[in-house]
Amino acid sequence: MALKRFIIEVGMGVDQHGQDHTRAAERAVQDAIHRSCLCGLTEVAGLKNPADMVVEVLIGCPRPESVDGEKVLKVLPFGQKKIEVRQGGLLGKTLFQPELGDKTDEMIVANAIVTVYVP
Repeated sequence: MALKRFIIEVGMGVDQHGQDHTRAAERAVQDAIHRSCLCGLTEVAGLKNPADMVVEVLIGCPRPESVDGEKVLKVLPFGQKKIEVRQGGLLGKTLFQPELGDKTDEMIVANAIVTVYVP
């Protein structure tokens, strides 16, 4: 069955302390989806079960190899989930505070594009 794009959302996530790329990616996905009410899935597309939608996540972050993709996908409540992590995002300087888990003075910025497909 052919899939059609239903919605595309963009988000940004930051980890200011702890230098955790996965945490920044999770926040980027949460940022992308938290403003969306997908009532059109049932009312327009006629989707009977939200598990039937396909949700693709594209993450851009400075160290893509350090992202736990399965953990990031747990942010999504429904659907058949896929993730791709690429080089992107930003590293910036922040306050070094070891009590907050910092190993360096870097903050991590990740970007997410979340695309929902329906049959």
